[in-house]
Amino acid sequence: MKRQSSALSRDSQAELARQLKAGEFSPLYLFEGEEIYLREQALKRLIETAVDATVRDFNVSPVSVAGGNLDQALAIARQLPMMSQRRVVIVTGFEMTTDERQLELLKDYVRQPAGTTVLVFVSAALDNRRSIATMLRKTCVVVSFQRLDDRDEAPRWVADYVSRAGSRIDLAEANYLVGMVGADLRRLTNEANKLVSYVGGKGPIERADIDDLVRYSRDHSNFELTDAIVENDRARALRLLNHIFRNPPEPPQTLAVMILGAMGSTYRRMLAAKELMGRNAPNSEVARAVGMPPFAVGRFNESVRRIDIERIVSGMARIAETDLALKSSLATPRLQLELLICELCSVVGDTRRAERG
Repeated sequence: MKRQSSALSRDSQAELARQLKAGEFSPLYLFEGEEIYLREQALKRLIETAVDATVRDFNVSPVSVAGGNLDQALAIARQLPMMSQRRVVIVTGFEMTTDERQLELLKDYVRQPAGTTVLVFVSAALDNRRSIATMLRKTCVVVSFQRLDDRDEAPRWVADYVSRAGSRIDLAEANYLVGMVGADLRRLTNEANKLVSYVGGKGPIERADIDDLVRYSRDHSNFELTDAIVENDRARALRLLNHIFRNPPEPPQTLAVMILGAMGSTYRRMLAAKELMGRNAPNSEVARAVGMPPFAVGRFNESVRRIDIERIVSGMARIAETDLALKSSLATPRLQLELLICELCSVVGDTRRAERG
């Protein structure tokens, strides 16, 4: 399913690039997805193609409607452009709109959008149970910006980016860089730019260059590690653990305790989410309860739905047991965590097999 989603994401971005190159514009777009860098780059290209730089200040209007002022954004969209063929209006903060009057105004607009305006709705994620999501998906050209897979897509993206910047990096080293900093393309871009400048024209970027120049991100590692466990990706979780312990910023014992703390926090959020989903609470309520942004909670909820509540409680107990074992066992902190990760991922795997059976 994830590979299919990634393919649809690439296809929609490629189609947008083709349209812009041909000078074709839709009056309505929905830019959706968690990959902020690609989304921002696509929006920048759209604006640069649609509106001449000399009159851009008059004809590009970013509007946040989180305060319930969607009607104001639509009013701007109906205005004629100034000394330009078209204007671009970028709307954010619309995801939670429930006001019937505002929704009716939007329905009227999408039925007959202004021919001289490119109206772009930008969202990290939409709750498909809301009527505004259904309306926009039916009427807008949807361009998806899903996060790249850190095992294959992100390293290939790095290699391509470095090549376009006039340097070279082998896939093995690109994968090593992604393992250090994560698949967030904004950070990967910053690190890749530093590396390209560092090596100049001397040759390809080597692993030693990455070690010299790139700071390992502990926060990224802990987040990605617990995310991999929730998604039952044992291989990825163990690979991330290996990266963390390769050059630990703290003593192994301290580092293990910090990782266990991140795991315990994730499992407590899972338990809270499971209980709220059992009451059919909307994603927005789950997001508030677990302290996650609305765009991130959808994928989290999908993983939590596959695990029964007893397994979550059991996982919390195993995390607590491992914490105690770190203080009393002869086994190394890394070995303790490896065993825990294998057990936790097996818990999720057993649940999935039971669902299929």
